[in-house]
Amino acid sequence: MSAAHKRRHKHEEHEEHVNHERWLVSYADMLTVLMALFIVLFALSQIDQLKFAQFKDGLTKGTANSNQAVSGSAGILEATNGDMPIDISPNSTGQPLQQSISSQDREVLQRAQTAQQQQDLNAAREEVQDYRAIAKQLNDALTAKDDQDQVTYRITSDGLVVGLVADNVFFANASADVEAKGREVLDVIAPILGQLPNAVAVQGHTNSLPLTGSSRYRDNWDLSAARAMTVVQRFAAGGMAPVRLSGTGYADSRPLYPEADPRAVTGNRRVDLVVASPSSDAVKALLPTVAQQTPTGDGPAELTDTADTATTTPATTGQAVGDLSAGIAPNLSAPVAG
Repeated sequence: MSAAHKRRHKHEEHEEHVNHERWLVSYADMLTVLMALFIVLFALSQIDQLKFAQFKDGLTKGTANSNQAVSGSAGILEATNGDMPIDISPNSTGQPLQQSISSQDREVLQRAQTAQQQQDLNAAREEVQDYRAIAKQLNDALTAKDDQDQVTYRITSDGLVVGLVADNVFFANASADVEAKGREVLDVIAPILGQLPNAVAVQGHTNSLPLTGSSRYRDNWDLSAARAMTVVQRFAAGGMAPVRLSGTGYADSRPLYPEADPRAVTGNRRVDLVVASPSSDAVKALLPTVAQQTPTGDGPAELTDTADTATTTPATTGQAVGDLSAGIAPNLSAPVAG
């Protein structure tokens, strides 16, 4: 047989075909694992008590008693899983699990709260004593002028309130012009309040009686605001820093006494000088209670039976305190408007 014939019948070997799509198998496996993971995470986010307990038991049975890497082989570690299991039980509301506060942490929080409350109480006591010292200074200065009966004192959550009774000594009927005696009282008070760092809010109030048609003020709102601003201007002219002053009219919206009370006609007709408290809200809230439980000592009597300082425990050394004991005697025979 010729060589050409042999070459013709010789088996021809072709190059092996390369599979370029083998990566799809690994990619599909990875997607399957990821899908299973997200399904488990989704199932855990929608916690059902019974199913979660079954899932937990299944994990415990499958992994808690063995550390075998492959079934039939020895464990990698001698210790057994599950000796100190982590509590992963869901709470009753199905909300995300949170680690409970330990008893030690709870005690620390309680001690911190108690310490803060005691600190606030001590601050309130110190502030009340400061207000009592201011009230005594004002009362002594007014007593020297025989004007002590025209001013009242009370401690509220706003601070020290120095009340000016707006009878004919301070303001005439339906008028915002300060009378001569009233100017004398304000000129005694202004230097003492001017030495304080506190802001001073001047608040005008009226009783519930309507103004007559001959009044130059439209209503009690207008009248109370005018009286407050008159006092503010007097204080500013006397040297008190204007930035510390403010004036507001409340008409009869914030009475000291209800209308049925005999003191309402004259007691609600007033101008209040509020020495504002600079303390936190927690300390301010304690001021009235501390004032009620602390005797005034040798300071002036304080009003304790009003709407903003209502109490059953007087702040004095034993006697009841009210407008009458402060020298304010309402004359009900001649009602005064505004």
